Amino acid sequence: MGNFIDIAYLVSAIFFIYGLKMLSHPRTARNGNIIASLGMLIAIIVTVYIGTDLDFTKIIIAMIVGSIIGAFFAVRVQMTQMPQLVAIFNGFGGGASALVASSEFLKFSESQVGSAQSPTFLIISIVLSILVGTLTF
Repeated sequence: MGNFIDIAYLVSAIFFIYGLKMLSHPRTARNGNIIASLGMLIAIIVTVYIGTDLDFTKIIIAMIVGSIIGAFFAVRVQMTQMPQLVAIFNGFGGGASALVASSEFLKFSESQVGSAQSPTFLIISIVLSILVGTLTF
């Protein structure tokens, strides 16, 4: 099973890289977007599959809502407004990153109450994720 997961993540990464490469030319940008989206879908499916305590209903609802919002903006936004749309989506991604890192920090601090151990690398990576996420947002 481990090999299947590794191969799926590798295929997902290849789709991302190839999709980004195709975004460099206007003629191939639409296909690049589709290929990169397929890579994201593969990564999400594999991540959900290997997670044992995940609520699939919430994940599917979030994916559907996100797809509807993305499709709405893809149709409604004019090409001259695209940089602003990308900037706001980037900001939302930074905000999401900060929220996830904050959640991990709270989970870590609750589990370490009364413990003398503090994995420095974990704390530094969480704090940097919160910092970068809030600066991006």
